[in-house]
Amino acid sequence: MPIRPRTPRRSAQSGLWRHWTLWAWFAVPVVLCAGGVALWKSGNWLVREDAFDRVRWGLVLAGESRDCERSDAAIRMFHAGKIDSLIISSTRIFKNRYQSEFMVDYYVQQGVPRDRIFEFRQDAYSTLEEARLLVRQFRLQNLDTVLIITTSFHTGRTRRIFRKLAQAYPVILVAAAEYNVYDPNAWWTNRESRKLWLDEWVKTIYTWFELAKAPPENGKAEYQGLYPDIWSSRASGESGSLPAPDTAGSPAGSPESGLPLPPPPVGMDSGKDEASEAGPPKGEGKPGSPDSTGMKPEKAESKAELKADSVKARRDSVRSATPKLPVESKSVADPKPTARETKKPSASAKGSSKTAEKKSEKQKSRR
Repeated sequence: MPIRPRTPRRSAQSGLWRHWTLWAWFAVPVVLCAGGVALWKSGNWLVREDAFDRVRWGLVLAGESRDCERSDAAIRMFHAGKIDSLIISSTRIFKNRYQSEFMVDYYVQQGVPRDRIFEFRQDAYSTLEEARLLVRQFRLQNLDTVLIITTSFHTGRTRRIFRKLAQAYPVILVAAAEYNVYDPNAWWTNRESRKLWLDEWVKTIYTWFELAKAPPENGKAEYQGLYPDIWSSRASGESGSLPAPDTAGSPAGSPESGLPLPPPPVGMDSGKDEASEAGPPKGEGKPGSPDSTGMKPEKAESKAELKADSVKARRDSVRSATPKLPVESKSVADPKPTARETKKPSASAKGSSKTAEKKSEKQKSRR
């Protein structure tokens, strides 16, 4: 009986791979479904918010639209008692004019006190550059927690940038301002929303590469960038961490009111005292005494009074310490002729004396 050669058996795997078209027809619907869900949810992936009850400082990020959706959200939070003070970050819109100069008027019209509004004027060209400037300024002012208010589609990228640079100092929270043009659940419904979605995703991908090599921010600002500057008018130990006090009843010109100081009245000179110019009274004012009267000066209520009192005390002590020069008396040994004695007689005086001698001689001859 002849022996037949055995035919090799094909494995089941090789048999399945012969029908690769079946796998392709199965994979295409899965990819399309996953892609569709991803596109549908991608509008919400751009939005990232943080829960909070109340914060001291709220920052309105620059770059809002003409509808002022970020400012409106910040004003609502302020009236709800969630924010104590507001910082407006703005860029130039014309030469040396900044957007915040016009926004302040709108905030005041909406009921926000002027002393609770601060401007941060900057010329950054990107959110990353703006975040570096703001983080340095936050650390200079020693702010503990800052709530950043920006448009909903911009919150995710903003949160990622600020937290990478700040490294939890200060603590960064993000709140979303709803924009009527962009709907996260239906971003494809209008042309402007599609443009915003595409632009933000391109920036988000590019930011991932930027932050991968960007180091955290470690420095502080070199100058005071918040306007008006309330920290310069306070004592050195009180600067920074507290919002501006409520100065609704404070007079104009006070450091808390933020208004310019009025000019001094005519005829008055700050820092001088009439009593100090006149000098100490006779018999009073000993050298080294705190006051010309010999009594301890009272505690001044302000820095200007303390300065004036110290200047007055120094002047009085110097004047009392200088000895009085004795009155000069005429010396017998070396007499000095006075101006009348050394004055030469004039020609008219000589003539008058001669006429007087002639008259006396005539009278004698007559007798």
